[in-house]
Amino acid sequence: MFMLVTYDVEAKRTNIFRKLLRRYLNHEQYSVFSGDITEAAAIQLRRELSGLMIPEDRITEITAANRHNVNVVHLTKHASGKGEIRREEDRRHRSDFHVL
Repeated sequence: MFMLVTYDVEAKRTNIFRKLLRRYLNHEQYSVFSGDITEAAAIQLRRELSGLMIPEDRITEITAANRHNVNVVHLTKHASGKGEIRREEDRRHRSDFHVL
């Protein structure tokens, strides 16, 4: 599958996310990474991201099986900082009124 990941984290924490994401994807621009990835590697990447994230962090993941199927998911962490990351699907890109 194809995956695009962006992150918005505190400036002093960007390096840890950049190092992790470079192990799985191509570094495109600042906090943007993309490339082909297996489902197993994507699951592992999500687990590792969960271990790094704090509640204020925001990571956006976009995946596509092919050019006609795009899924946009926002990954967030509970305010307590505990538990797994929460995946929130974003369907705005499927509307004629919004553009990715």
